[in-house]
Amino acid sequence: MELKLKAQKREESGKGPARKARERGEVPGVMYGLGEPPVSLMIKKEDLSDAIGGEAGLNVLLDLQITDGKEKDSHLVMIKELQKHPFKEKLLHVDFLKVARDTTVTMKVPVALTGEEASVGLKAGGTLQHNLWEIEVECLPTEVPDHIFLDVSEAEIGDHVTVADIEMPPGVTLVTDTADVIYTILAPRLIVEAEEEAAAGEEGAPAEEAREGAAPEGGEEG
Repeated sequence: MELKLKAQKREESGKGPARKARERGEVPGVMYGLGEPPVSLMIKKEDLSDAIGGEAGLNVLLDLQITDGKEKDSHLVMIKELQKHPFKEKLLHVDFLKVARDTTVTMKVPVALTGEEASVGLKAGGTLQHNLWEIEVECLPTEVPDHIFLDVSEAEIGDHVTVADIEMPPGVTLVTDTADVIYTILAPRLIVEAEEEAAAGEEGAPAEEAREGAAPEGGEEG
């Protein structure tokens, strides 16, 4: 089931009109896909925020209702890209991808980690390094996952999980390289540094012993 979202077709383009639209509380956008020419749009910020505020997040399936003067038509779309201000809570631009229910799409899905409080490795002093925050998948629009959840509660120090370890839902195909590492449980820094120092000491010992047993430069006098 898709959510309804209203939009207005816009004729003006460029930074000036876009900035004025944001000041009015609107978000400029564009719709493209299925071999059709792009259409420039304007959406109320509150409406767009409500649409992406549910469990599906950015992967929500939308019934985009576009008004152009007295004409109005609907399109099945998904959000391909949403640009936000780097530190302000401001939506800058949105790209809508026009989709068909029977045609696969390639979308990005967030990767979320759970079970950190119970993690064996973290309790032992390890550090969680989360490398990959989203993966790319291919599937029908109605089957795009909201999130991929990975449980780290059983992960121990030194463990790591790659994209290949993800069990994908039926009908969903991975696009991201399966060798990419999603997360690693790193050993405590103090332990690593101690092991490195010990290894360095062992490597340097023979050389020091050899120097102690060697005659001084220049040989013996006489």
